[in-house]
Amino acid sequence: MSRLLAGLSRLPKPWTIFFAVVLAALVGGLDYITGYELEVSSFFLVPICWACWAMGRKAGLLLAAVSVGFALAADVTSGHAYAHPAIPYWNALMLLGVFAVAVYSFTAFLVAYRSLAEAQSLLRNANERLEETVQQRTAALRAEIAERERAEKAKLHAERLLEKQAKLASLGTLAAGIAHEIRNPLTSVKARLYTLDKHLEAPSLARKDAEIISTEVARLENIVQSVLNFARPSEPELKTICAQDLLREVHSLMASTLDDRRMQFTVEPGPDQFISADTSHLKQVLINLVRNAVEAIETEGTITLRARRSRATLEERDTEAVILEVADTGRGIPPEVEKRLFDPFFTTKETGTGLGLSIAARIVEKHGGVLQYQTRVGHGTTFGIVLPLLGSQASGKKLDASTNA
Repeated sequence: MSRLLAGLSRLPKPWTIFFAVVLAALVGGLDYITGYELEVSSFFLVPICWACWAMGRKAGLLLAAVSVGFALAADVTSGHAYAHPAIPYWNALMLLGVFAVAVYSFTAFLVAYRSLAEAQSLLRNANERLEETVQQRTAALRAEIAERERAEKAKLHAERLLEKQAKLASLGTLAAGIAHEIRNPLTSVKARLYTLDKHLEAPSLARKDAEIISTEVARLENIVQSVLNFARPSEPELKTICAQDLLREVHSLMASTLDDRRMQFTVEPGPDQFISADTSHLKQVLINLVRNAVEAIETEGTITLRARRSRATLEERDTEAVILEVADTGRGIPPEVEKRLFDPFFTTKETGTGLGLSIAARIVEKHGGVLQYQTRVGHGTTFGIVLPLLGSQASGKKLDASTNA
């Protein structure tokens, strides 16, 4: 029905008038056949209202006049006997008045209805625009709040980093001075011990004591060297290297030391990804992480080396990165240890110096990267060296150099 009404409302005006007049003529014919009954005359309101609805008040008045003409013709030709010959014309005039009132009433209703519909449409559009504006401003406010929170976190992180760097700088200066002071007498002790060892008879208790002293002196020298490496790390000599090749070299170096242990040591295969790094420095970091993983596995487990590509924030820039991971299925890191994991001289080992991870983190920072980790107590730990990924141009140079070689 709604489609029919919509189709009728889209008819051209001449066709609307034509069909309305035809309908009025049909009602007039029906009025003539029935003998000019009042009930039939009321059907003239159908074409009249249609004309009002489709084209307005003027068209309705026109159809009212046409309908009255058809009604008068039907009345005159029907053969009714009236007391006065003017009565049919009086009836037609009264009918015209009724139709005129109907036209004005119906068109007034249409105007009010259309005004109400237009007002509702305007109100709906205004509500939609208001809701859209509220959503946009809410989203903008949330984004602003998130940006402020991010800025506050970045500021807090920067302040903590500066504070930590200041402490490390002071500690490094102090440690370097102490290490140099210890190294000189250690050198003298080692020289005298070498001279003494030549005059000792073997086997003897004195020689055993000398061997113990020599072992402890070597350990002290190792500690002093670790302190110096932490205090004044050497600058890396950066070269373009393949991350997968580096992991395979570390696996070859460490695999033989794990043969007598019940653990699997594997390298996950992956595509060649190139980084700018000092091979010897990164080997030092990876070997230290592998040793930590071995100590974290109490009986048997798995240590996995892998290189994967990801996005990371390095030096306050979001960039493509390569993550060199050392993953183990060991006991994980307890929360109380995790809080001080990178603190210098903090260790849970009986013979450790507590500088391994601190030195590793500083080496990675010298490469423009970060050392990160994920751990679950009872499930294992994964350390990741996050470094910038070299672009296709650098990779191409590396491949060309390998080909020429």
